[in-house]
Amino acid sequence: MLVKKNIAERFYTGKSKLTYFGLIAVLLLVITSVMEDGVAIAGHQEGYDMINLSIGQVGILDSIDGSQRYGIEYRFKSIISPYGFDIVPAVGAAIADNGAHFIYLDFKHDIYLSEQWLLIPSFGLGVFKESKDINLGNDLEFRSGIEFSYQFYNKYRAGVALFHLSNGGISSLNPGTEVLVFSFSMPIPAN
Repeated sequence: MLVKKNIAERFYTGKSKLTYFGLIAVLLLVITSVMEDGVAIAGHQEGYDMINLSIGQVGILDSIDGSQRYGIEYRFKSIISPYGFDIVPAVGAAIADNGAHFIYLDFKHDIYLSEQWLLIPSFGLGVFKESKDINLGNDLEFRSGIEFSYQFYNKYRAGVALFHLSNGGISSLNPGTEVLVFSFSMPIPAN
């Protein structure tokens, strides 16, 4: 009984949020990549890079001053992973009104729910610079998340994404935070 209580306490206090978000992201990547006859179809970006612009809030479950967040991300053409499904590498940067910023490397997987609707799990890591209002306990932070997007016929995308930032317990202070953003992606046609 003590073990169950400790697991529940860890989940609700946020000490292992990264584990749960990361596990969900990995499971979505693996399960949906093999569902070709099911509802979801594993997809790829058809050989082009994308620029993603986003705006949102940091600390949606916390009360943080100056938590408006702006981001830019470069999504490369998809590559085939060693496990046979497409992975979209990305690099990005985000800055909050209060001066905190995050530069990261991310890996995504496009899951086409239909011709236009996509579910995009992701996992990555980056360097976080704290502010007086946001201290995540370490410069190295992991990022896991899920994006729900609509892809227009011209390949532009508009969506909403939820991310979790955490150092995964590599330092004694690990509060983690959640980020909610609205995003717009533009394709960069291959030459």
